[in-house]
Amino acid sequence: MSNPSPDVMQSPDAAAQTARAPVEHSLLKKSGPDDMLLTVYRKVEKKLASQLTGRLMNIIGCELAVEMASSDTVQYAEWHAGQEADAVYLQYQFGVSATPIWVRISRLFLTACVDCFFGGNFDGKTCAEGNLTRSETSMIDRLAAAIGEGLSEGWSVVFETKIRYVGFVHDKHDIEMELDDPNILVGSARVALSGHAIEAMDFIQSIDGLVSIEPQLHRPLNRETSVIDPAWQQSLKESLDQVYMPVRSVLARPTMELSQLSRLAVGDILPVSPTDNVPLIIGDRVFAHGCIGEQNGGVAFKIKYFL
Repeated sequence: MSNPSPDVMQSPDAAAQTARAPVEHSLLKKSGPDDMLLTVYRKVEKKLASQLTGRLMNIIGCELAVEMASSDTVQYAEWHAGQEADAVYLQYQFGVSATPIWVRISRLFLTACVDCFFGGNFDGKTCAEGNLTRSETSMIDRLAAAIGEGLSEGWSVVFETKIRYVGFVHDKHDIEMELDDPNILVGSARVALSGHAIEAMDFIQSIDGLVSIEPQLHRPLNRETSVIDPAWQQSLKESLDQVYMPVRSVLARPTMELSQLSRLAVGDILPVSPTDNVPLIIGDRVFAHGCIGEQNGGVAFKIKYFL
């Protein structure tokens, strides 16, 4: 976009109005045939609640029920400022969207899940505090997998996509969301467990993320025409299994002056800082992160998480 000519001046009021002009797209229109935002989310939320109920029960081994409240549009800064209670925030990558989905899990619900998993009886008020315990961290991984599957199934009522779990943070200041539109959708899930109602989870979806996948939302879902030939699928899998890819890990990337490089000799030692976040690179793409250790007397790479 070209800059205005120096001879054309805007008044302060006109400039302010231009800066406040909202971005126009159908997801923000709340009436008429383009009311996609609420329509999509009502479908997703209904499916998500039923999916979460079954998947969470399978994990913790206790009867529970999940009730989803309709999502509300709020400004991200306002929502973030209100996150004062102890909580865990799970990050998911949503299809082609550049902005992630965040799922907030209350510490009370996390404690309840750990108690039930180990055969205890949640009393509705006892809650762990401070740093996460090993049992809580393990439970987070189980919950993250179940929630990710539930989100994928929930969105399947609109279009097929895979929602991938990235990781979690325990501090709200570690949440990263670079937004062009300051508004987000926040949907809450209440869980009835052991006779107690818990404000268990919040699902945070950016308006930017919905806009980026909007073209896919308008495509009709036709499962019959998207059935994959199993023979072709198996043949493709067998062919891909024989493809070789260069795999490497980079322990350090030191920088040196040219004069230092010219003085290097056999036996010189280059210091390497210890790290537990070594990238595993396939081709030119970082595929996973892990740490360097030892196995059977040799150097080994242990994968911590995939990207």
